[in-house]
Amino acid sequence: MTGILDKFHVEHGINGARVLARTQPLTGFCLDDRDVDTAIQMLRDDLDACAREMKRLIDVNSRGALFEGWAADV
Repeated sequence: MTGILDKFHVEHGINGARVLARTQPLTGFCLDDRDVDTAIQMLRDDLDACAREMKRLIDVNSRGALFEGWAADV
C-alpha cells in the first residue's frame, strides 16, 4: 500500500505492521510558505493513509485464520 506520493510503504508480517520511507527526499524544493504547507500536508495525508492501512492489517491479523480450514489462534 502506498499513498498518492509513493513516498511511503506499509509492510506487515508476524511481527506487526510498520511504515517505511520509499525515497530519501520527501519533498521537493519549496520557495515560499505556501509550498512548504502544501508539501507537508501531502505527507501528512499519506501518513494518515498508511496509519489506516496499518490498523486494518493489524485488525486482519488479530482475527485469526484468513482461509476456511486454517486454524484460528484464538
